[in-house]
Amino acid sequence: MKKLLHEMIELLKNQVKHNLEIINRNEDVIRNLTGHPGSEEQIAAFQQYYMENKNLLAENNDFTNLQLTLIKFLAKYNHSELLNDPASLDEVDPRQDPGYVFELTVTGKIPFNPRHPFFESPDFFYQLMEHFEKTEQYEKCKELIEVKKVIR
Repeated sequence: MKKLLHEMIELLKNQVKHNLEIINRNEDVIRNLTGHPGSEEQIAAFQQYYMENKNLLAENNDFTNLQLTLIKFLAKYNHSELLNDPASLDEVDPRQDPGYVFELTVTGKIPFNPRHPFFESPDFFYQLMEHFEKTEQYEKCKELIEVKKVIR
């Protein structure tokens, strides 16, 4: 979740920068329009650019406030289990220590599904079943059996 929040903050920051670039271009056009005598078309163009800038500034204000809220949230709950990013299955190498992969699996940091590096290993499956039986997590045993059933 931390990763997603950081990505969201970065996206918001980039959008604010993009909006500022548009605002700056619009201001250049507005300066050029105000330097010449005003016709109906120039006044309409001026109003159009002015309203666009006003809307972009309001959007930037909202985006900046959201960024601040997310940053404060991350600072406040930095060590919360909710924010700890689970290991990605793509980051787990099947050649790694099976004990490490076992720990990641029983703690729920990587799901036991067909993409799991040891999904096809009967020994790993039985080791998981034994662990969940010993810790009396029978619902986990049922989940493991269901996952294996669906595949077959």
